[in-house]
Amino acid sequence: MGVTGMIIGTLGAAFLQGQAAKQQAEAQARQYEAQAAMQQAEAEAQAQNAERANKQAQEEARIATQNTEQRRRQMLLREGQQKAKIGASNITATGSALNALADTRWDIDYDTATQLYNNMQGAYQTFGKATDYSNESNKYDYYARQNQANAEGARAAGKRAEMNAWLGGAFSLASNLSGFGGGGGSSGTSSASGSGWDTNAWNTKPTWNMGPRGKGL
Repeated sequence: MGVTGMIIGTLGAAFLQGQAAKQQAEAQARQYEAQAAMQQAEAEAQAQNAERANKQAQEEARIATQNTEQRRRQMLLREGQQKAKIGASNITATGSALNALADTRWDIDYDTATQLYNNMQGAYQTFGKATDYSNESNKYDYYARQNQANAEGARAAGKRAEMNAWLGGAFSLASNLSGFGGGGGSSGTSSASGSGWDTNAWNTKPTWNMGPRGKGL
C-alpha cells in the first residue's frame, strides 16, 4: 500500500471510529432526554395534583370552621335562653344557678373544640395528600434535571471520543510515515556502502595511494 492509501485508510478509520463514538453518545443522550421528559411530565402532573388537593383542603377547612362556628352560636343561643329563664324566675345567679351557667359555658367550649377537631380531620388528610403530591413533584423534577445533565454529559463525552479518535489516527499516521522515512534512509546507507567508501572510518585520516617507494604523493 502506498503512502496515499495509507493516509486515506488511517484517516478514514479514525473518522469512522469518531462518528461511531459520537452516534453512540447521541443515542444515549436521547435516552436520557426521553426519561427526563417523562419525569418532567410526571412532576408537572403531581404539582397539579398538589395544587388541587391544597385548594380542596382549604375549602374543607373553611367549611369545617363555618360548621363549628354555626354550632357554637346555637349553643350560645341556648345559653342565653338559660340565662333568660333564670332571670325570669327571679333566681340570683349564685349557687346552683351559677354552677349551671358555668357548666353550660364549659360544655360550649368543649363541644366547640371537639367539633372543630372532628370537622378538620378531612381537611388535615387532604393537606397531607397535597404535601405528598408536592414531594412527588419535587422528586420527579430532580430526576428530570439529573437525566438532562446526564444527556449533556453524554454528548460532551461523545465529542471527546470523536476528538480522541482523530488524535489517535493522526498519531498512527505520523508513526507510519516515520516508518516510511526510516526505510528510505537504510537504502541510502546501503548504496553508500556499496560505492567502496569505508562508512565506519569517518574520524580517521584518509590513506592515499602510495608510490613505488612507499612515499606519499
